[in-house]
Amino acid sequence: MIMRGAYILLLSSAALLGCHGKSAIEQEPQLASTLKDVNFAHEPGIMEQYRIGVFTIGGWVNQTQGNYFQPVKPQHDQAAVVYLYRPDSKWNRQEIVASSLFLNSERIPSLLNNHYYWVELPAGQYRLSSSRPLGINHFQKPKYLDFTVEAGQSYFIKYDEENLSARRAVSGPLMLMPDSLGKNEIAFTRLKSSSFNFAAENQQTGKMRKSAQKIKRSEYDPAADVQLTKPFKPWDPRTW
Repeated sequence: MIMRGAYILLLSSAALLGCHGKSAIEQEPQLASTLKDVNFAHEPGIMEQYRIGVFTIGGWVNQTQGNYFQPVKPQHDQAAVVYLYRPDSKWNRQEIVASSLFLNSERIPSLLNNHYYWVELPAGQYRLSSSRPLGINHFQKPKYLDFTVEAGQSYFIKYDEENLSARRAVSGPLMLMPDSLGKNEIAFTRLKSSSFNFAAENQQTGKMRKSAQKIKRSEYDPAADVQLTKPFKPWDPRTW
């Protein structure tokens, strides 16, 4: 009888421990973002359509160099890496003022010709919008892309202003690319700007951050560069 009571007590304790462990997993806090919340039920409003701010000189003048694409892993287990890129083309090389990009209304680097960088984002839904500036005024209604990311995954978003009329599935220049195609296209692009981590927690230290972590690009090494074509120079018609 005593043995039977002890056995029942042991089973009850194990069941309670199992429930407690399950509860602890369910109550694990979700990683927050430093970005503002967005109402995805509505299109970008007038505050996103008309902005006052700086603009970025395009590839016609801005001859920034960078190292070729290298994949990265997220710093936090609950985050994903989103690569943004813009391939090389004659159209992109002749751009005078680059389109401005905003992630949940926060300005992120414009994409130049043959350019990529990445952002780290906690699992969730986000809005990437584009607006072509005129001087300091962003006069065009922004084109935008709503997308969702899962922890531990990588994604590829392409900026492409060409052949818009021929693409029926995509209305604007921002496209979430299939993984295999994104990897193939981004391999030829270069890291020409800083990248950003929008996770609100530093997983190594446990400290919280209120603004994005800026990740400076690696220093360009011309000695390790192999130029398959002549670099574009606005003053040399032979490179146009």
